Amino acid sequence: MTSNIVESLNTANLAARELPITTLMESLRALIQQWTYTNRKKTQKATTFLTPTSEKKLVNNFVDSLTENVKPINESMFEVVELIRSWVINLKEKTCSCNRFQLDELLCAHAFAVIKEMNLNVYNYCSILTLVKG
Repeated sequence: MTSNIVESLNTANLAARELPITTLMESLRALIQQWTYTNRKKTQKATTFLTPTSEKKLVNNFVDSLTENVKPINESMFEVVELIRSWVINLKEKTCSCNRFQLDELLCAHAFAVIKEMNLNVYNYCSILTLVKG
């Protein structure tokens, strides 16, 4: 836990330290490139999930969406009706007439009802700021 990046580089390049400076620098560049590639691949395999606060909001919005009826307007626009009120959702623009979808950058209950109806991935409609790699 006490080692830092310099110690890691020194350990990884024991043999290269005796080489001319240009060769040493090329060896270090290649090593960092390899580490970056490996770490990028690991993070791409990681599952994406929401922050705990955003996940709680999303669960509440899911529960609220259970009583709403979805009516398509066109391929990307939908009307969501609940008793006597209605909202218009545009999935392409990521907007809802309640404005919660735009403000929170997280699915509101109305948008969630549409996403459920269309069998789409919920996380594709959440802001990158609310997502965490884990």
